[in-house]
Amino acid sequence: MEFNSMLNKARDLAGPASETISKLLDEFNAALPVMQALGFSVEDIQVTMGLLPEISAKLIAATDKIDVKALDDMIKAKSEQKTLVSVLKALQTAYTVRAQLGDLGLKGVEIDVTLGLPPKISIGFLKNPVPTTLPSVVTASA
Repeated sequence: MEFNSMLNKARDLAGPASETISKLLDEFNAALPVMQALGFSVEDIQVTMGLLPEISAKLIAATDKIDVKALDDMIKAKSEQKTLVSVLKALQTAYTVRAQLGDLGLKGVEIDVTLGLPPKISIGFLKNPVPTTLPSVVTASA
């Protein structure tokens, strides 16, 4: 009987959580054109199903394509888009830390966004940016 009670409570939580994830996904979709204009491409999408579902996306760009000074203007112009503003602020912070470290030869920037409860944004720098196009497949002919 206790298990059924716990299961019912979990179901009660999952409904509002799914609605929240859906709203976050709408915000993420609205943020994509801005991120693409900054030079980012979506390299990976993952959907995790569990008690609380999560959607994760990986965006990658070359570090020299990002105009850090323009981020403030974008944050002000898009202030109603909470997910986008969070990503842009995280990007600003990451670039500030990177500038303090000096030139380490890091040519790519990667943003990992997890839309869940709570949402999570991670920024990393890469030695080489991941190519946005895959190499063509070579086939052997007989």
